[in-house]
Amino acid sequence: MSFRLLNTESQLMPLTAIIPACAVLGLLCACWIKRGVSFYWGIVPIDPLHDFDWRAEKRKRLRPFKPTYNITMGIQADDLSELITIDQDYLDRVTARRSIVANYNNTVHGCLPGGEAAVKELYSYLLGYHLPTRFPSMFKTTGKGNFHNKVTGATFPPSPPDDPEICLRTLAETVDEDIFLLKETDTTHVCLAFLCCFPTGFDPSTKLGQDLKRIHDPVPSYEKIGPSMERFFRKLQVGKSVKRMNASIIMWVVQTHGDLINISGNHIKDGDEFVADEAVDCSKACNAHLRIELQTLTRLPQTRFVLFSFKTYLYPLKDVKEEGSGPALADAIEGLRSGNAPGMFKYKSAVRWGKSVAEYLRS
Repeated sequence: MSFRLLNTESQLMPLTAIIPACAVLGLLCACWIKRGVSFYWGIVPIDPLHDFDWRAEKRKRLRPFKPTYNITMGIQADDLSELITIDQDYLDRVTARRSIVANYNNTVHGCLPGGEAAVKELYSYLLGYHLPTRFPSMFKTTGKGNFHNKVTGATFPPSPPDDPEICLRTLAETVDEDIFLLKETDTTHVCLAFLCCFPTGFDPSTKLGQDLKRIHDPVPSYEKIGPSMERFFRKLQVGKSVKRMNASIIMWVVQTHGDLINISGNHIKDGDEFVADEAVDCSKACNAHLRIELQTLTRLPQTRFVLFSFKTYLYPLKDVKEEGSGPALADAIEGLRSGNAPGMFKYKSAVRWGKSVAEYLRS
């Protein structure tokens, strides 16, 4: 018996003629994958950095502040290749994150029922595809198919463990980005999973199960961008990545210490007690820093969860002053009183350190 298939011209084509064509198609698919095409992430190419040396990669020098603070969306299109950022701080950061997860446990990571699939999807994408493709000098897939981190020496299975908490802990010691996964509902987006080792003045576990409005409850004037944020989240397409890149969206604050993890202290909420115009010795690198979050948004293709991630940067104020950006930052600190969100001056704790920090930056 001979099986035959119809071609587009309704002629009979032997099955034996189809086999070579399938082989060619398979070869093309393999080539596409080698070039960095992710089939399960919307056929989005990832550009490999073959000669990337993380030790020599300087951290980004972000200076997003402006003399008048306005709370806006500030969305800028980005390349999915830039989803994960790695620089000279990589090993110190992931080492610190491993320790933070061990010490803080459920304060810095968690997953509610309904969020498991999104956590596993992100795990599979990052370890099974994105990291080995983007940074082949740092990550590889072993002969047994495992994910191997050449920097830390850690090895993990490419398929996600059944327990989403294990997935999150693995991601914590693999990438430097903090992560919130949000599910779209009829009216809003709700956080069903998170990994946040470097919170800036909040307990990240309190955001689990909350919608966008509740997540941003303490933020002054959030209602001015809340509806736009919801609409943007709904329209965010698979394979598209955006960064929040202006002065009001790369979230910045001055902190009077050098700690990356800060469950409380960087913000003043309604009812909090504080001492105004504290004296801060900004000349000591350990005392005062400019803290900036570089935020990214994208949509997972399978679960369609929105991935909100951010990388935290700390810059000693001494360095900011020496590079010549001191007066501009001083103007921005005082500018928190003006603009469309004047409550930011208190919320960012500038009522405590603003005077002494501005004087130092201008001296």
